[in-house]
Amino acid sequence: MKLSIMQVGNTDESYIRDGLSRYYSRIRKMFSLEIITVNTTKELRSKPESVQKKDEAVAISGRLRQGDFIVLLDEAGEQLDSRGLASFIQKTMNSGPRRIVFVIGGPWGLDPGLAGRANRIIALSRMTFSHQLVRLLFAEQLYRALTIIKGIPYHHD
Repeated sequence: MKLSIMQVGNTDESYIRDGLSRYYSRIRKMFSLEIITVNTTKELRSKPESVQKKDEAVAISGRLRQGDFIVLLDEAGEQLDSRGLASFIQKTMNSGPRRIVFVIGGPWGLDPGLAGRANRIIALSRMTFSHQLVRLLFAEQLYRALTIIKGIPYHHD
């Protein structure tokens, strides 16, 4: 079982990269984790938001594999608490997909067309965060969920 985080574009801020490095290292001690970065071009960034999202959706779809369990992170998705996320991940792992792919969109979010491919859509919050900050927040929550699954003291109710 592999956990994958698919993200659009690079992480620019050093404090976010540092935090991601810390949580990814912790996660990798427990589970196989891959980070997939879908790169965009400078030319695309000058196009309208709908064009950017469509192009990103095509690039994301091209990196997905048959049999992936696809989870989109979107502010309109279902909200889970940390134990709920842990339970969801555990149940999904037990159902046997080779890979759970958590997809984080770019600055404009995710194209609605991706929802049809998703097995689940979850939200970190109803608030809007930058797509780069979402990476760090989700990495911490993924680590927290995995410590709950493994029974490692980190989460406090």
